[in-house]
Amino acid sequence: MKSARLLRMLLLLQAKSPLSARTLADELEVCERTVYRDVDALSAAGVPIFATRGAQGGIGLVDGYRKAIADLEEDEIHALYVSGSDPLADLGFGSPLGRARQKLSGALNERQKRVAEKARARIRVDQRRWGQEGAPTQTLTVLRRAVWDDQRLEITYRDRNGARTTRVIEPLGLVAKSGIWYVVALARGEFRSFRADRIVSAEALSEHFERPKDFDLDAYWSQSTTRYEGTLQTFPVRVRLQSSALDEVTAYWRAATIEEDGDDRIVRFDFPGRGMAAHQVMSWGPLVRVVEPLDLVDDLLSNARALLAHYAPASS
Repeated sequence: MKSARLLRMLLLLQAKSPLSARTLADELEVCERTVYRDVDALSAAGVPIFATRGAQGGIGLVDGYRKAIADLEEDEIHALYVSGSDPLADLGFGSPLGRARQKLSGALNERQKRVAEKARARIRVDQRRWGQEGAPTQTLTVLRRAVWDDQRLEITYRDRNGARTTRVIEPLGLVAKSGIWYVVALARGEFRSFRADRIVSAEALSEHFERPKDFDLDAYWSQSTTRYEGTLQTFPVRVRLQSSALDEVTAYWRAATIEEDGDDRIVRFDFPGRGMAAHQVMSWGPLVRVVEPLDLVDDLLSNARALLAHYAPASS
């Protein structure tokens, strides 16, 4: 998201320069310290930007400088204007993103505007699964601001078993995976990942922290997910089903392989354990028939008998 903020700063300064750090901070919805860090980042990237102090000072671009918006290529415009901004809207960026795109559109030529409109009309990104609840936007807005301002948070967190704990964290980054947001943070000196939808409350503290200089969010998340996936046990199951049931059966569980067998399909799933496999296959009922392992059928029959016994009317 930093790249989008830097682009918006450039557009603001092209429209009017210089601007005070306070004005830029209000427009970009960050603190003044973040504005000055962004100025340093733009300067390091070769943008002729300056900051002067005093009543007549401010942040501006060197006279005659013009960002080469006219040189934006078609693929670059597609990346900016593809429809569907759920991750940005989750973070409270729905309206700001729209305003930023409008300002950028004003600097595009007619050909580029047609390319942008084509991107909006033909590609949409929707990362959420069917039936998945919306993201906790209010919580994510608090997290996002704390991440950018290096500000400590006190959160009340509910774990997978429903137990609640209160802790102070140093938020380092936000990651969206399959429509679920995580905040990566330091908690009691250890790197942790917390699901945003399990954060019951989040309060920004007045304390700031020093971000680890060697921390790389992309590298950390890649290593973290690799370690986690390495701990998962898989239980492969192959089932036969009619092709008309394929969409329903694979709506949530991703098929590892799909084979054609006449009008039928043989689908392999890799479940995280035998118990989950029996539970899920049983929920599909007569839509599927187990091909292998055949001893899973014994589990299905045992579960079915237990269910019948549980709901059988009590004998008089």
